[in-house]
Amino acid sequence: MTSMEKFYELFRRDLKTPRLELRVLKPTPENAKLVWNAIKDENPADFKYVNWTPGYKKPLPESLDETLVQMQKEEQHDVTPNGAVWYVFHNGKLIGHHGVFYFDNNKSIQSGNVWFVKSAQKQGFNQEIWSLLMKMAFEQLGANRIMRQCMANNEQSQKSIMASGFHLDGRIRASTQMPDGSYMDQLVFTKLLCEYNGKQ
Repeated sequence: MTSMEKFYELFRRDLKTPRLELRVLKPTPENAKLVWNAIKDENPADFKYVNWTPGYKKPLPESLDETLVQMQKEEQHDVTPNGAVWYVFHNGKLIGHHGVFYFDNNKSIQSGNVWFVKSAQKQGFNQEIWSLLMKMAFEQLGANRIMRQCMANNEQSQKSIMASGFHLDGRIRASTQMPDGSYMDQLVFTKLLCEYNGKQ
């Protein structure tokens, strides 16, 4: 089994953390409705660092149809080549979205798009997910490196990433164009296998 095949086997399935269920949802009209019902009443201003739309031009989809289109595009462009995506449930309620990619050439996991509805933010859910993903990546997959990125102004994500023991590698200047046309720097964080102790 190649390492990419092992990634598919380990990561492209439903997972559980102590408080959460991570479910693989295929891009069907029924699943799009489930996602749309979770996000339709959210304030887009609370998702200014998220560009989870078909053209990555605004924070969140604005309709059920647009939600389905985004799920289809994500399946085609992100999941099919080398990624995995879960929808995050807490007490049976959809509260977020979490993706990762795997690069076989350097045995590296990279974070994908992550968002949580406002009521689920600042509760340590993302750290809980990453604790599981680090264990799977380093102990089961044999990854050498995990990379996470966030916008330079996103202090909440920076704190969450660093609390998980990641090191700031650097800044990619003006690398992301925001929906308003402005450009923002990205911060790059990594953790190596030799820095992982299994207790995160």
